[in-house]
Amino acid sequence: MSLAIAEQVRGGERTAAEVLDEHLEKLAADELGAVWRITEERARAEAAAVDRAVAEGRDPGPLAGVPVGWKDLIDTGGITTTYGSALFRDHVPDRDADVVALFAAAGAVCVAKLATHELAWGTTNQNPHFGSCKNPHDPTRVPGGSSGGSGAALATGLVVAAPGTDTGGSIRCPASCCGIVGLKPTFGRVSLAGIRMLCPTLDHCGPMARTVGECALQLEVLAGASPRDPRTSPVPVERWSEAAKGGVDGLTVGVAERYFFEHTAPDIAASARKGIEALRDAGARIVEVDMGWPAGLGDPFTPEEAATVWEHWPERRADLGPDVVRDVEAAEPLLAVDAAITSQNRLEYRARMHESLATAGIDLIAAPTQAFTPPRIGVTEVGFAGKRAVDVTYAMCALTQIFNILGWPAISVPSGRDDAGMPVGLQLASLPWQESYCLAAAAVVEAASI
Repeated sequence: MSLAIAEQVRGGERTAAEVLDEHLEKLAADELGAVWRITEERARAEAAAVDRAVAEGRDPGPLAGVPVGWKDLIDTGGITTTYGSALFRDHVPDRDADVVALFAAAGAVCVAKLATHELAWGTTNQNPHFGSCKNPHDPTRVPGGSSGGSGAALATGLVVAAPGTDTGGSIRCPASCCGIVGLKPTFGRVSLAGIRMLCPTLDHCGPMARTVGECALQLEVLAGASPRDPRTSPVPVERWSEAAKGGVDGLTVGVAERYFFEHTAPDIAASARKGIEALRDAGARIVEVDMGWPAGLGDPFTPEEAATVWEHWPERRADLGPDVVRDVEAAEPLLAVDAAITSQNRLEYRARMHESLATAGIDLIAAPTQAFTPPRIGVTEVGFAGKRAVDVTYAMCALTQIFNILGWPAISVPSGRDDAGMPVGLQLASLPWQESYCLAAAAVVEAASI
């Protein structure tokens, strides 16, 4: 849809103002809690600038007139950005995050700030301060998080683009839960300047959209080194829109049965396997791989890094939601002990896995994005990994967080539905800087209309 809107606006078939009016009406009718603020004043100014450029014969950019919603973890200059927390209820940034500025320069129109889990520390998008978001396919269930507002807004057509952030799966989990596409790029591919950090060594920002092609286009706008973020790399930006059309013939896809499928619900595993079969039918070679990490455990050390963010505000803990307070308190004893161990373990694991898969000629890894149906709102524990009660935040990230640890790109694309009728996402990951493989494979799955 973003491709069509931009082409129509650039070609003079529609005006950005007309597109904006249509989406402002939709945003005002939101019943899922996805929209926290409608940014009409800014949107009208940006739409007018796009239309003025078209009238003057200038190119307004590849996202001309595309309505974009920004997760409320991402700074928008002059517009309240709360990070989902009462701590920042009145916070108004003085400048845009890098990603917001890049979208504006590409002609996108900022129409809304979208719901997020408090401080991005959670996977349900249930927020005690500003209201919780519901799943568009079943309002009794969560939309995933912490970019759940982005996923819900995209699935219902409130916005056309909505980049999210991902520390342990918060682009891919809501993409799977809401039946859209979400790509976590390689660590360092997209600037994090102006985005509230949760875990600086694991955080990513990336595109979320309704189609693979739209994600590819967004990534072309978002990617690149930034002087504001020393973590970014000068690796060249590619034409991912073309790469997404390249197919998978001749690529080798690894499937880690023990890590990703052993504890996944049978109906979800079956849907994911249909996506893998679509890759095989398109010419990919499917082989078994070993992730070299305890099955389904993710990274046991993440909480202590996140807790360092809050050690400077102990007197404000009463303003935090109960789930965030619980996690900070649980992590504090680990701070002094595990920080150096965590960093060293990750570096060693990344190097080992990169060498192992590169030597074996693995181009992609395919797996379910999540192991179970999105839980119902209010559920705090789920049965997972052979245990009766596992914290829902941990469980929802169990199959995604490993690619944050590795820093590799990973995309979630719809791959059928589970027995409850909810969308199932297939996760496709590749070695660093190979987003083109993720997008090409995701396009094959998407075209199979599973």
